[in-house]
Amino acid sequence: MMLRLALLPLQVGGEAANVDSTAVLVGMILGVILTVLIAGSAGYWVYKDASKRENNELQWGIGVAATLFFLFPIGILVLIAYVIVRGDETGTEPIQEGGAAGGDW
Repeated sequence: MMLRLALLPLQVGGEAANVDSTAVLVGMILGVILTVLIAGSAGYWVYKDASKRENNELQWGIGVAATLFFLFPIGILVLIAYVIVRGDETGTEPIQEGGAAGGDW
C-alpha cells in the first residue's frame, strides 16, 4: 500500500493525490531539520567519545555525521562500525569535580 502511494505522483503527473504543495514543502523542511539534528548529534557524540578514547575524533565525527546526513542507511552502518571498532578502554578516566568527600571547601 505504501509503495502504491509513493509511486502515485509518478504515474499520474503529481496532481491526482490532492496534496497541498505547502504541506509537502513543510514536510520536506521538517525532514531536513530532523536529519540535520540526528546527524549533528550523532557526529558530536562520536567526536566526544573518540577524543576520550584517543582515536581520530575529527575524522570519525565528520564521517559519521556526513554519512548519516547524505546516506542515512549507510550512516547507521558507519555508526555501528565505530561502536565496534572504538575499543573498550578510554585513555583517561573522567575527572569528577568535588569527589566523594565533597572536595575542597
